[in-house]
Amino acid sequence: MFRLSLDWLIQKRNRTAIAFMLASAVALFFITPAQALNPSDVVVLYNEDSPDGIEIANYYAQVYPEVQLLGLQGVSTAEQVSQDHYLNVIRPQVLAGISQTTAVIVTTKGLPLRIENTAPNPGTYPGWRGEPFGIPILDDWWEPYSSLESELTRVDLIDSAAMMGDQADFMSPPSFPYDTKHHAANPYFNTPLVFERKDSGTEGMRLTSRLDGFTVDDVKGMIDRAQLAFNLPSQQIVIADNDPNAPAAGVDRIQELAFNVLEPLGQAFVYDDTTANIVDSPWPVIGYVSHGSHATGAGSNSIDNLQFDIANGAVLHTWESFNAYSFQDGNNKFGQGLVGEWIAAGGTAALGHVEEPGASAATVANEDIFFDMLLQGFTLAEAAWSATPQLSFVNTVIGDPLMRLREWSPGDANLDGVVSVGDLSILLTYWNMDVSGGLAEGDFNFDGYVGFGDLSILLGNWEFTEAPPSVAVPEPASLVILLLSSATCLASGRGKSSANKR
Repeated sequence: MFRLSLDWLIQKRNRTAIAFMLASAVALFFITPAQALNPSDVVVLYNEDSPDGIEIANYYAQVYPEVQLLGLQGVSTAEQVSQDHYLNVIRPQVLAGISQTTAVIVTTKGLPLRIENTAPNPGTYPGWRGEPFGIPILDDWWEPYSSLESELTRVDLIDSAAMMGDQADFMSPPSFPYDTKHHAANPYFNTPLVFERKDSGTEGMRLTSRLDGFTVDDVKGMIDRAQLAFNLPSQQIVIADNDPNAPAAGVDRIQELAFNVLEPLGQAFVYDDTTANIVDSPWPVIGYVSHGSHATGAGSNSIDNLQFDIANGAVLHTWESFNAYSFQDGNNKFGQGLVGEWIAAGGTAALGHVEEPGASAATVANEDIFFDMLLQGFTLAEAAWSATPQLSFVNTVIGDPLMRLREWSPGDANLDGVVSVGDLSILLTYWNMDVSGGLAEGDFNFDGYVGFGDLSILLGNWEFTEAPPSVAVPEPASLVILLLSSATCLASGRGKSSANKR
């Protein structure tokens, strides 16, 4: 059943919208630019044998000129490579090209997705986990695959096939104490603080993400949308689709996400705990969490049948084993969806798995932690890796690592990050009308009517921008002429709707 119905949201949103946005702005206030991750903290890797990767890296550097680009030589363009290729070809070049202050490593299309550890299972190290509790350490506490991005979080420390495969700390019974000394443990897990790069020891991890999609244009679109991601809790919705019959239903965190995170934050959401599929939404979707193939049934991927509009900054998190298995269109494994389909459809970011993670809160990123941090203004990389318990594993993060949901400026109707002519044009289109579309129709005070109150809000925020510097606003002289013209239009009654006058 729907635990929070769409009808309830529609009835309540006008009354609570301003409170929602104020709460969001307060949360964002505490993460100042001085504290947050900066482009200068980022190194972008690309394969010198991949024209796509070179183009994507250069495009990202146009958006963030302060990032460092690092080309890798002799690297396979295959999506899967061996542990020897990673340890002997990729890792040495990365270590030589980054510094102790590098906090974020970004990979690009054309670099491997997945590392296969073909070495014999080395078992685990004596004295860790099992032996102190009288429990024998089992050989299956060893993972033969890892994502390139997960491996790079520990590029300084993990230097052997045995270390890459050792997941003993997480495959053991969950009642055991959490061992933060283990090299695969994530020291940043469930840490709601701005990430700080530490030099060594168990704290010596780095954040990572991947810029990838089916095409270069898909990736560029993803990067562009990340620059225009805003926190609009009453105008954008999170879909939390929790199938009680899905294999992971007993261990997922979808219910906790809905009622422990989204509801207290005032974020509009729909939670469904039946076998029904949520495939549409009355408002743009900023987050989609589900069991993946559950959304459309067996034999087809979950993303193609989703009918809702996707907001800039929208993130996908599905409990699917192989949703980041490939970025080649149609290369789905076992009929499961691909992150690439989400990006092609207009998504901005995703959490994925390059191979089978196993269904548990210790192997799949915790969606409640992830959205809690993302909605409070942390970057994508911070929110994603804080939600992920282990490293050197199959998890990966797709999207601009520096993306954050920024504060929306009242008056920005078209969500281009600046209050200007385009927004005034939208307001005039709906002038003196009863509306239901909120800011998309110029209703900035969310009272269901577009009038002088909304015009006052727009003018009070004129030229406010959270967008990249390339977004232009009119010069003051042009603005005066524009507003005088608009005032004349409003006074003469033009732009009114005879059917919806007040």
